[in-house]
Amino acid sequence: MCDLLNVPSSHAATDEDLQPSPGKAAWPPSHPKPAGLALPPDDRAHRAAQQRTRRKLWTLAHKLHCPIIGTCLDAAELRRIARNHGNASAGTLDDYALHVSFVSAADARNSLSLATHKALEKKFAGDVKRFAKARSRDALEALWQGALSSGEVAGALWATLTHPRCDDALTTQAFEQVHMLSHQVGAGQRADLQKLRTVEAELGSIRHAFDDLQRRTRVRLGAREAETRDLQQRLTTLDAERRRLLSQREEQDRELARLRAACGFERAANLERQLAAAHRCNDRLRRRCDELHAAVTAAERSRVSIERECGERGAETAALEHLITHATTACDGCRNTPCGECPDLHGRRILCVGGRSRLIEQYRDLVARCNGLFEHHDGGLEDNRQRLDAMLSSADAVVCATDSVSHDAYYRLKRFCKRHAKPHVFLRSSGIATFARALDSVTTAETP
Repeated sequence: MCDLLNVPSSHAATDEDLQPSPGKAAWPPSHPKPAGLALPPDDRAHRAAQQRTRRKLWTLAHKLHCPIIGTCLDAAELRRIARNHGNASAGTLDDYALHVSFVSAADARNSLSLATHKALEKKFAGDVKRFAKARSRDALEALWQGALSSGEVAGALWATLTHPRCDDALTTQAFEQVHMLSHQVGAGQRADLQKLRTVEAELGSIRHAFDDLQRRTRVRLGAREAETRDLQQRLTTLDAERRRLLSQREEQDRELARLRAACGFERAANLERQLAAAHRCNDRLRRRCDELHAAVTAAERSRVSIERECGERGAETAALEHLITHATTACDGCRNTPCGECPDLHGRRILCVGGRSRLIEQYRDLVARCNGLFEHHDGGLEDNRQRLDAMLSSADAVVCATDSVSHDAYYRLKRFCKRHAKPHVFLRSSGIATFARALDSVTTAETP
């Protein structure tokens, strides 16, 4: 049996602390606890055998069972182990009562502690194999500290505490470090939850604004489409009338020729006047048709422009959602390093020229979320020209809101960026979504 922890009792849960909540049935039946925490007799043969074989779960000190089961197995895994051994009553226990039951069973060799030990061995077989290469206590401690630094604690904890070279000091050290880590994780989760709620509120506001924009755009598109259909119907009617008049004119021409031959010049002159009047009417209808054709073309151009504007607004909103979400929620696959889903300016300096003064801090926050540095020039309203030249020289990329800069600043910026091949984006407005889309474009363009 492994030497028990030599730590104050305040560093681990006691038997009284690990009792089920009132009203919850305890499972499995309680097992007898060791009479005390005294060390076993100093048997040399026993200790020599310990150094050759790994320890079993039930041979570890009682105080180690709580951190091992709590850190290495989640509630779903505990319930699965219980079900596989015919303990249906485990499904009625809450997570804490289930945890207490497994910790209690781990004190002795029984069917549940055996199943728990096998589950831990199977789950962390890779860690056990890697730690088995440690031939000394110092080598084992180095592996444990490396796993603790990288955040891979669960498998390393099991492989360390069951290793033949794990002595009392290393056991105590690992126990205390995992104990403090649990407090740090709890505090971090509270902060992350508060930050997540703030981001979700921002995202909800953005989505609400986007839904409202889509609704208004659909209404405008519906009105334009109805107007276009009406104009097309009128055009079809006028085309039919024009064809009828052309047919009538041809018939009148034939009739005129026949009458000239049959009735003489006077009647023919009268018919010619009627024909001229018909020509004038036909010309008026042709002009009206041309006007309607022009109106239909203008309506179609307006519809295309509205659809393009809707697409741009949608892209701007998507870019802003993309930046907020991936800047505050870690990707499953990138492990805090830049990836295709996480915009990263890699510390580049972004110069914003113009923009609304009340939005400057929000611009700055977006750039900071993308790992960039933000600078601002008001576009010639108060800041002087020499300062703009200096800021353009030091910037890695430039974003210019064209609706709030002077003509001089606009053309100076445009000439400078073109002459020095400096990445730049001109914004048609100063909104947050427009700036976010431009920032996303800069991030994509400058990614190696």
